[in-house]
Amino acid sequence: MKIFKHVYTSALGKSRDCATEIITLNEHLDGIPVVIAPGFLTERQDDWLNYIAERINAPLIYVKWRSSSVLKLSVSALSTLLTPSSLPRAAMLSTALLPGLNALRMAYFGAAMFSAWSSAAKEATLAGKDLAKVLNDIWDDDDKAIFIGHSLGVRVITEAMRTLNSDNVLTSISIAGAINKEQYDERISQIKSARDIIHTNIFSDNDRILKWLYRIGELNVKKLPVGLVDSDLANVKNIKTHIGHTEYHADESFGKLIVRLHNSALELATA
Repeated sequence: MKIFKHVYTSALGKSRDCATEIITLNEHLDGIPVVIAPGFLTERQDDWLNYIAERINAPLIYVKWRSSSVLKLSVSALSTLLTPSSLPRAAMLSTALLPGLNALRMAYFGAAMFSAWSSAAKEATLAGKDLAKVLNDIWDDDDKAIFIGHSLGVRVITEAMRTLNSDNVLTSISIAGAINKEQYDERISQIKSARDIIHTNIFSDNDRILKWLYRIGELNVKKLPVGLVDSDLANVKNIKTHIGHTEYHADESFGKLIVRLHNSALELATA
């Protein structure tokens, strides 16, 4: 296990600390490693590691990026829409003076959500750089891996893949990617390889987190995340679903899809 610690300044000018743990599992197994990066609201948990480990028998590298403030801020931000007592006293007084108007509460929610999301996005990019450092120390061009990211975990894997020194990417699977489409396409295009790497973008038309909270967090309603739309790249296979942002593990067909994509990548590697 490798641990990296960081201190950075948030979008609102506050000092934040975060850490990245790179965890390995099934090191005794032969075969192509699978690199896994979880996403927003699951970054501290092992849900995605356990989910993949139950379905794929291979060496696993898990990026456990920890935020000191993101989850707490997100829950706090959401609560401002539901509980007046969660607002600062001045905000409650102003709202009381304007019956029927919740503009101040919405503004407070937007600021808190922007702070939480922008911090999470920055920490995801730092985690991607940390992952690349670890892999650059131990891999050369003969080593290949399958990269899987969910939500902001797509930022983690795309940052890592484009920062690798060697030709290490066999393929990647991006699930509900919380990164705008142009940035995703740019990062995928920057991956170093003489091969034509086929990537997969699994997106949904039923993802409320990306439809609403992502846009508030990014302060941008025009640029859509790749988790909602097709990638424009010719080497990206787009797969549309109707799955909610945190509901992938409960969808049986999704589990079969992940196994199928993994097996297809292995067949390609040995062809």
